[in-house]
Amino acid sequence: MKLKKVLAVVMSLCMVAGTVSYGAPVITQSITAQADDSATNGFSFNQTTGRLTLSDTVDGATLRKFNNKYGYRVKSVMAEKGTVLPKDSSLLFRNYTNCSSIDLSNADTSNVTNMSRMFDNCCKLKSLNVSGFDTSKVTYMDEMFCYCKSLTSLDVSGFDTSAVTDMRDMFDGCNELISLDVSKFDTSRVKDMSSMFGGCFKLTSIDVTAFDTSMVTDMNGMFSSCKSLTSLDVSGFDTSKVTKMSDMFSWCHSLTALDLSNFDTSKVKDMYHMFGDCFKLTTLDLSSFDTSNVRDISYMFYGCGELTSLDLSGFDTSKVTEKSDLSSSSCMFSSCNKLESLTLGENFKNVLKKAQLPNSKVWVNMKAPTRIVSGDEKFAVIKNNGKNTYITYTPTYPTNIKVEYSQEYNLKSHQVRFSWKEVEGADRYAIAVYLAGKWKVQDKGITDTSYTTPKSMTPDTTYKVAIAARVDGKWDTVNAIKNAVTVTVK
Repeated sequence: MKLKKVLAVVMSLCMVAGTVSYGAPVITQSITAQADDSATNGFSFNQTTGRLTLSDTVDGATLRKFNNKYGYRVKSVMAEKGTVLPKDSSLLFRNYTNCSSIDLSNADTSNVTNMSRMFDNCCKLKSLNVSGFDTSKVTYMDEMFCYCKSLTSLDVSGFDTSAVTDMRDMFDGCNELISLDVSKFDTSRVKDMSSMFGGCFKLTSIDVTAFDTSMVTDMNGMFSSCKSLTSLDVSGFDTSKVTKMSDMFSWCHSLTALDLSNFDTSKVKDMYHMFGDCFKLTTLDLSSFDTSNVRDISYMFYGCGELTSLDLSGFDTSKVTEKSDLSSSSCMFSSCNKLESLTLGENFKNVLKKAQLPNSKVWVNMKAPTRIVSGDEKFAVIKNNGKNTYITYTPTYPTNIKVEYSQEYNLKSHQVRFSWKEVEGADRYAIAVYLAGKWKVQDKGITDTSYTTPKSMTPDTTYKVAIAARVDGKWDTVNAIKNAVTVTVK
């Protein structure tokens, strides 16, 4: 009977004051909702100001239902003294897309175990006070601050993360965040750190030297798109259980060096685009890498335009799948235009054309520094046997010599046409023919990269032809003769 009277009073207030009731919480046009049931649920909302006020014990399920319909109307959140957040605080303030400030300094979080996606997609949030959070019982922090795109600062330095197992996407998409102190994080139980700092465009430094990563299995995209990071110390990471490292450092545009010499990658299966688009990376120590279980190394160094050397002597590519256009080494070295030294071990058998290793300067084995081993196409093709270091070589003689036997040059006038790859720095080319035991120069004033023999050469006659180039006033005849071609006039 007493409950009926209370409801009658509430309904009369709704009719008089223009209050709209949406289930348990009450939303008013001009004043904060006041009703027994909203107080029980621990929150009230003022539609005029857009303020959500928390008090007493917050009912998480009811607040989440409110959010699904009216979260976009919330402009600010304030917790009054005595506010207790629910054990499951996941999604509690998710999609407050027009909210600019949240002050939870008075909130008691001592019993909270789940903070997954708690502030996910609060894209206009500029002020967030969680500095007083007791997180000692929290096990899930995945996507906690994901896509808080407008936050420039965030104090999580006091977080007790000793019970946390999931930090996936925790700060992913915090594009404007300038500083972040996670140096005291206890990560000893964390298993997933994928995209943890992904998209933190403006962070110039992250201190993760104290991170215990001994339980982590997933580091996909962990630092991806941290475009302003100038240095990163992960030398102490224990990666012995990690199976995923794709995009781990991709788009770290400002990093110049990475020391991964202590990384244990024996269980890693995926290294796709791991260092992709690290434009300024000049030093990368991968000498300890064990890739015996890796299946995908495509785009691994894509766009690393400042890298000059790579030691992949520990790489084992035996499990990398190569099936037509789905090659798992595709574009591995694409746009690595300054790469001059590449060390391969006995278990890295082939560099395929699809890996797109630039071949503009061609590659030679240091054991035979004048013998081209990479072919004459745009991208290198190298067959490796044992441990070898390959270096780029700028030939001083024409390569990729092609002989054209067309009807135009052959049947009518018994001519042959030669073409070759331009030699860097050459101002002249010369043609020599081996006749009567001697090399005789036919023409040494050629300025183009093609030559057609004189008319009416003797049919069915075989000639040995060498093409030399003049670079800095010197003719490299030795290598020209070594690479001479044999033609038969028809």
